[in-house]
Amino acid sequence: MRTRRLGILLLVSLLAAMVLPALVAAELPPGSYDKLKAEAQEKLKIKIVGVEQAGTGGKLKVTFAAQVLQVERSASGLKAGDKITIHSYRWTKSFAGPKNPPLLPKGWVGVAYLNQAQGAGQDYKLAAYGESFEPSR
Repeated sequence: MRTRRLGILLLVSLLAAMVLPALVAAELPPGSYDKLKAEAQEKLKIKIVGVEQAGTGGKLKVTFAAQVLQVERSASGLKAGDKITIHSYRWTKSFAGPKNPPLLPKGWVGVAYLNQAQGAGQDYKLAAYGESFEPSR
């Protein structure tokens, strides 16, 4: 009887060890990032011209200053040469949820999928979480 309980306890422990890490790193369902990118208001080729970080604890607030190099689509009427501000974040501790956005360096060039931030102006937020930026090839 005791051996059986020990075996069940061992089996439950092994299952928990296999399942819990997957839950902690849980992402969005397959195809979610592609859908978010397709629905993004803005698809722009940009160059990062400035980076600011603020915050303590597990989450940094990141602000990118960017220059628009090329516009594939823009609901807000952006044009090449416009300067925009992108509000992002960076988790510094493990979390369960969508992919963590990258911390882009000054000078980075690539495609950004964005939505206009509330309050409009030239402020934008990520449209597809950590998949909102694609480096140029």
